[in-house]
Amino acid sequence: MSIEIQNKVGFAIGTGRCGTKFMCRVLGLEPHVSSVHERNPLNEAFHRYCKWYGLPVDSAGFLNTKLLEVQQDLADHQFSFEASGYLSLSVKELYERFGAKFILLVRSPERVVNSYLRKGWYQAPIERKDPNLAPTFQVNCAYFHYFLGRIIPSGDRFLEWQAMSRVGKLAWYWNALNSEVIKQFQDIPASHYRIEKVEQMTHNRYLEIADFLGFQPQLPRAYYDELVRRPPNAKQQVPTTSAWTATEIEEFETSVRPMADYLKYEYRVDQLQQHKSQANESSKLGWLERQYLKLKLKNAAKKDGKLPKSRIQ
Repeated sequence: MSIEIQNKVGFAIGTGRCGTKFMCRVLGLEPHVSSVHERNPLNEAFHRYCKWYGLPVDSAGFLNTKLLEVQQDLADHQFSFEASGYLSLSVKELYERFGAKFILLVRSPERVVNSYLRKGWYQAPIERKDPNLAPTFQVNCAYFHYFLGRIIPSGDRFLEWQAMSRVGKLAWYWNALNSEVIKQFQDIPASHYRIEKVEQMTHNRYLEIADFLGFQPQLPRAYYDELVRRPPNAKQQVPTTSAWTATEIEEFETSVRPMADYLKYEYRVDQLQQHKSQANESSKLGWLERQYLKLKLKNAAKKDGKLPKSRIQ
C-alpha cells in the first residue's frame, strides 16, 4: 500500500436511493476533500455483478482503475471520497488495496422501495432459462451498467422472486444488499466501517463522520442544513404505501423484516401509515402555530403604531 494513500480514502455505499448523492454533495463542499458520485459506473457495476453471481474474475483491473482515480484525487486534495452503491460488494478488495474506510448509508425500506418504483426498477420479467447461471443482458435496461447493477436472486429463490410483485422484488433487494454489505464488514476491522441512517444525518452526526474518515471538517452548519432542506436527486410523484395491494404489503413485510429488525426500522405498513399520518398532523400544527405567532406580532405592532418585520418563517 502506498504511503500517500493510506488513511486518505473513504467510500459511502448502500442500496441506492439512500443518500449517497447527498453525502457526496456535502463532502464536495469541503476544500480539502475530492468527492465524487459513481465515478466509473461500468468498472464498478461490472465488479458488483461478478461478485454477486460468484463469477471467477481477477480484480486487478478493477483496483488499478480505482488506484488511478484515487491518485488523481490526492494530487490536489488531502482526502479521496467516493459515494457509489455500485461499490457495495467490493468492500474487502477496496479495504485490502487502499486501507479504505466505509460508510453504509441506510434508509427506511418503504422509502427506498417506493423511490425505486418511481425510477422503474424491475419493470419487466427477467429472461432467464437457467436460474443457476448468471443472467445475460436484459433489453428493458436503458444502460448496460443499469443491467449490471440490478442484481437478482439465483436458484429456486429466483423462481419465487420472479413471481413476486415489483414491491416484493424491491423489498428483497433492499434486504439482500444491506445484508451482504454487513457480511463483508465482518472481514475488515471494526475501525474501518460504520452504518449511518440517512434520517439521522444531523450536522453533529456529520462531524462524527468526518472524524471517522480522518479529515478536518470546515463546512458550516448553515450550509449543511440547507442541503438537508433541499436534498439532491429528490424524486417527485413518488408512490406511497397507500397504493399497495394486500399482496404487495405481505411481500414487503416478509422480505424486509430480517434487515429491518437488525437496522431498527419500522416495516409494518399499518404502523408506517399511522406514523405518517401523525407526522402530517404535526406538520400542520406547526404551520398553524407559526401563522398564529405572526398574527400576534402584527396585532401587537398595530397597537404600538408600527409593524416590525417578523422573524417567524
